Amino acid sequence: MRIVMLIENTAVSQKLLVEHGMSVYIENGDSRCLFGTGSSTKLINNAKRMKLYPENIDAAIIPHNHLSYTGGIDNLLQVNPKMKIFALNAADCSPYRKKGLLSAPVGDLADRIKKNRDNFVLFNSFQQVSEGFFLLKDEIGDKSFYVTDKSYKIKTGAEYVNDELEHECFGVIFPFENRNRGCVILGGCAHCGLPNMIRTVYKNWGSVPVLAILTGLHFMGDSSKKITVEGAYIDKLAKEIKELNVGAIYTCHCTGLKGYEELREKLGNQLQYLQTGEELNF
Repeated sequence: MRIVMLIENTAVSQKLLVEHGMSVYIENGDSRCLFGTGSSTKLINNAKRMKLYPENIDAAIIPHNHLSYTGGIDNLLQVNPKMKIFALNAADCSPYRKKGLLSAPVGDLADRIKKNRDNFVLFNSFQQVSEGFFLLKDEIGDKSFYVTDKSYKIKTGAEYVNDELEHECFGVIFPFENRNRGCVILGGCAHCGLPNMIRTVYKNWGSVPVLAILTGLHFMGDSSKKITVEGAYIDKLAKEIKELNVGAIYTCHCTGLKGYEELREKLGNQLQYLQTGEELNF
């Protein structure tokens, strides 16, 4: 299995474009998928530079309905009109960020589902994408690990209700024919909390080894030098990760550099940062 970071907030080379968004290329057997489509068309430029051609993509997964993951959909469908797009049914919604009297949309997937309904595969909680590749949502619900913001809302008619991020899913890939050899977890912002994601995998597949995890952690504030979670949360998260006995954790995008540095102080080399242009092989 091959995993390539197509785009995130930083890059290993100035020849590659960056943005506040995320898209990961996944090649597993005969399947070629994208996890997220970034926030613009930039991933297509990066993909071509890395000789990963969008017309060969079988499917794209939308981890949740925020602009950081949906921006490349329209252009991808222009070059690959048969591409399937997987998302939770709950992602067919209108998320906003509301502060005081001001509000702004932070997700546009509902419009794209309406426009390209035949391309979308919407599911309730569990979905197979291809051989050894599954999507699911948090089944644990330990809210002490949730990373969200009260300013996130869902617009229903003229009203705004709290966005509990029910439209968030994550991926589990088994890179080997013998699934007992382990899996890799893929996440977007991990709003539901990384320990909940790991425990959901154990709930579904028993004591299968978690070889690696690739996910953002939503620690970033208004800039990569600011952090939105408290030190106590990072301490608790690091302690839980150590107890859960997982492999390497590769983070990116919304974790932010400051958040990455603080968590790495607790986890050491178990935590790595995966930049645009870097890849993992299993």
